[in-house]
Amino acid sequence: MLRTVATTSNSRGFTLIELIVSLGLVGLTLTATLSLFSLGHKAYNREDIRLYAQQNVRQAFLWLSTSIRQAKRVDLLSEREIRVTNSNGEQTTFYFQRGVLYRRKNTGTNPIAELSDLRFSYSKDKGFVEILLIVNTTSGDVTIKTKVTPIGLLLN
Repeated sequence: MLRTVATTSNSRGFTLIELIVSLGLVGLTLTATLSLFSLGHKAYNREDIRLYAQQNVRQAFLWLSTSIRQAKRVDLLSEREIRVTNSNGEQTTFYFQRGVLYRRKNTGTNPIAELSDLRFSYSKDKGFVEILLIVNTTSGDVTIKTKVTPIGLLLN
């Protein structure tokens, strides 16, 4: 009878320890990759919200500053509402209500931007309108504070 002797020096395959170590390394690599992906996704969402807020503030700023700068007459109706009369006599009213800046002109009302806060102050003796625009986000507040001189008042 012939005996078959198994030799381990010529065997092909992995040992249990090699398999466990390789699975551990694959697990660490996947965990690191998913963590980096998650971190990048959170940063993208945070900056997307901040960019949206910046665009809203910029949009409101452009509408308000352009209208006030071209105004022949400016009437501060309240801290959150201002009426601008241009050289043709057309009146445009900007007002802030429930987090939205609106523009009322002729018979229509249009939303301009979503804001957290808006304040107007008008100094007739100094000749400028001060505007404060604020949007609160989870990644920080976006604020623009400016003074606009109605050039139309100076030309009359």
